[in-house]
Amino acid sequence: MRILASCVISLGVLLSGCVTTKTTQINPDLPTMSGLKTISDMTEIAFEWPLMAQSNISGFYLYRSNPNANNQLNAIAKLEDKFITHYVDSNLAPSTEYIYELRTYDNQGNISAEGERISVTTMPLIESVSFIQALYGLPNKIKVLWRPHPDLRVVSYILEKSALSSNNWHEVARINGRLNVEYIDNDVEPGQNYRYRISVKTYNGIISAPSKVVDAQTKALPNMVINLSASVNLPKKIMLMWEPNSNDDFDHYAIYRATNDIFPMTKVATTTATEYEDLINDNGVNYHYKVTVVDRDGLESPRQNASVVGSTLPAPKEPVFSYARFNGSLVELSWNQSSDSRALKYKITKTSNNGEDIIYDIDGLSYSDTQVQKGVEYTYKIQAVDEYGLESKYSQKAVVITK
Repeated sequence: MRILASCVISLGVLLSGCVTTKTTQINPDLPTMSGLKTISDMTEIAFEWPLMAQSNISGFYLYRSNPNANNQLNAIAKLEDKFITHYVDSNLAPSTEYIYELRTYDNQGNISAEGERISVTTMPLIESVSFIQALYGLPNKIKVLWRPHPDLRVVSYILEKSALSSNNWHEVARINGRLNVEYIDNDVEPGQNYRYRISVKTYNGIISAPSKVVDAQTKALPNMVINLSASVNLPKKIMLMWEPNSNDDFDHYAIYRATNDIFPMTKVATTTATEYEDLINDNGVNYHYKVTVVDRDGLESPRQNASVVGSTLPAPKEPVFSYARFNGSLVELSWNQSSDSRALKYKITKTSNNGEDIIYDIDGLSYSDTQVQKGVEYTYKIQAVDEYGLESKYSQKAVVITK
């Protein structure tokens, strides 16, 4: 007669489903298990045992004690075929010791007595790459290089980035292929420092701890143009001048112009000189300017915070007639010089029914017109002309009738 001893076994979660908790009894006629062989990986442990083909065996229960469980075993798998001789326990922690026991059970659900307990430790987590480097001084990018991982299980790399002053890491890219060993990060700002690290991922989804941290700085923008000035007294042009740039890889300067501070600036020219002559076919007009430095990589310096304002020389002020009269034989004209005192000569435009005449290069503040006929109405207008040939607006008209 069989002696049945009662024993309560707490059954845990199966890999393929769930083992319900129930009260089971020990059947001493069931064979106990020994000779359990194992192969460890980082997150898996494979088991092998001798074939147990006895007629009273229906299958197997595998029990496991998790870390810090005080050796309390819980059923983690029910193997419902007595001819099974292999099993893989997955989703384990790397570098961790587990206690296992395998028991047989019969068709009534009764289990065997305790068998051999074994201690198995998972392998350490796969290490990340052994060498990583980030290149300094590239324009608007940072290139990260690393050595290919020697483990053939590695299928991809996970690149993370943080600011130099931050511990907040975020994923930049996943680079597929064990032999792909570089990444160019274009999501950067000039003259900024960034930190990088790499984790590797295996074919079965295991991710290593991060590699050592490397940092790099992007190429800084060229130095800003300083002491920019613009002329205000030149005819038909504005002359810009500034101090030379000190960057070793200087390429050229870019000149920007706008009609006021509200409108956006337009690039109007480039030059390698430290001055620029902006030719403008107008008098007394204002323009706003900024100048930048561009290096050989195309990086452009910041613009000045405030634009400089240049202006072309305005035309001289128009003269004012003192008198215009006919004395019986000629027309006498006299005028006052304008307030800016720039006039060197004067130009008179005379119109009548006979047409228009222009009298150039008049010195002084008066003129006697002898080329007149009696009984004709003449209209006179005077313009001041300065040393650059700039002409003032017309004076008010003076009308003279020769009688």
